[in-house]
Amino acid sequence: MRRFLFAVPLLAVVLLVAAFRSNDDLFELRKNFEIFGAVYEEIAAGYVNDVRPAPFMRAGIEAMLSQLDPYTQYYDQADMVDSRLLQQRNLGGVGITIGRRGNRLAVLAPDGDASAYRTGIRPGDILLQVGSTSTDNMTVQEANELLMGQPGTVIEVLVEREGESAPRTFALPRVRPSTNDVSWFGWLGQDSTDAIAYVKLEQFGDRSGREVKRAYRTLNRSMPLKGMVLDLRGNPGGILAEAIELVSIFVPNGSVVVTTRSRADDSIQEYRTDAEPYLPDTPLVILMDEFSASASEIVAGALQDMDRAVVLGRTSLGKGLVQIFRPLPHNATLKMTISHYYLPSGRTIQSAQYSSAAATVTVPILVDFETDNGRTVRGGRGVEPDVEVDLPGPTAIETALRQESAFFLFANEWVAEQCDQNGVCSGTDDELLSGFRTWIDERGLRLTTDLDLTVLELQVQSQETGFDGIGPELEALQAAMEVSKREQLDAMSDRMLFNLRNEIRSRLVADRELVQADLGEDRWVEQARELVSDESAVAGLLSGD
Repeated sequence: MRRFLFAVPLLAVVLLVAAFRSNDDLFELRKNFEIFGAVYEEIAAGYVNDVRPAPFMRAGIEAMLSQLDPYTQYYDQADMVDSRLLQQRNLGGVGITIGRRGNRLAVLAPDGDASAYRTGIRPGDILLQVGSTSTDNMTVQEANELLMGQPGTVIEVLVEREGESAPRTFALPRVRPSTNDVSWFGWLGQDSTDAIAYVKLEQFGDRSGREVKRAYRTLNRSMPLKGMVLDLRGNPGGILAEAIELVSIFVPNGSVVVTTRSRADDSIQEYRTDAEPYLPDTPLVILMDEFSASASEIVAGALQDMDRAVVLGRTSLGKGLVQIFRPLPHNATLKMTISHYYLPSGRTIQSAQYSSAAATVTVPILVDFETDNGRTVRGGRGVEPDVEVDLPGPTAIETALRQESAFFLFANEWVAEQCDQNGVCSGTDDELLSGFRTWIDERGLRLTTDLDLTVLELQVQSQETGFDGIGPELEALQAAMEVSKREQLDAMSDRMLFNLRNEIRSRLVADRELVQADLGEDRWVEQARELVSDESAVAGLLSGD
């Protein structure tokens, strides 16, 4: 009887998989399902100690899926219930997405708030520890539960990064995820007379296309637009249909926005716009950064391929894989990668390859493609900007401060001590900076930089290889680095003030007001405004001349 009961769902799975495979594979599939079922039954029934069937089966499923790309995930009924309960408790998250890489927990591309990635966390980092708990034998759901907590608190994680001998510790702030798709729209410049419209889109939810169109329509009705800036920085993507609807605002009806290609049924599916464009000719600049992913890349890449928009910023993340959710028996769910996205020029935005003995998610090598106007664009590396931002990135000390969530934590204390219930704060900029420096010293923050990690690696190698005699020189180097860090802190007062003001404002004003307040100091946005205001410059970039 036991064998028969197991065979029923097993047969259902065989039939499901067979529907997507050729007849040549059917015998191999049946054979291996029978082997898997027999091993499971023998162990569950006859192992020397009691075996809990459900965790044992889950371990087998997760081990299989770990051989695929990290976006293919299994969720049982308990996972779905726990996720809903966590949402109902109104807890804050740290903004990282976790999956499995082999038998380890790894950081994936962002598909929600990307705040943690701004502290220095990167896709591919291996999660070794959450708080004081090792991730050995930890499930994805258990890790997510540990990472969530009361908004405003911080949790430390220990990660291992490829190419680095020492693990890194990050202090990640817990924040409530954004509930708005369009967080702010309005005019750029001193007033509306320049007629440059700005829209900040945080994610692709179920109304993103309509919200963006409504924002541009509202501004266009008050004054005809002369230029537009669409800000997709940090946007992790979301619903594909909303990306198509957004693109339809700017390009002719029936334009191919993206194509998906699936190996399972050897199908190619085109996604086209199905509405007349609202703003077909108004100059458009799209802002992107390294955290823009998936649907964001589709929008920017498609409009770039059609020579409709100039992309300004940095190369995007490069997530060009399509996932769908498939229901399984007993209220379980499988999130499975089924195809690649391809942009109108024929290029893919996928920039990483996942390979194991079981399967390989392949990507093309870097290949040149052409836009409608004959401009060269590359596939296999996300979406590269037409114009890179000519602005310096964060200094090593600023990066180290973000890794410690120093701005976030200090702002919590400053607002509690210096600001009243009406959001009015006391203290000058000099007092703010002085208080921050004192706080760093009192906390004993080491401000670990990449150079610190290099010196640590040299110390370890010198001891292991018998060159420990250079220890005093390395210690002297560390002491000199500490002096240099203090000098850099003194020299970067403007950057520290910028970060501190942003964090303090975020605790005092609503999201929409925060975006608007930040625009005045956002040099990326100012560069985009200057570019889109020069219609001939935009036309020249898009013509390929």
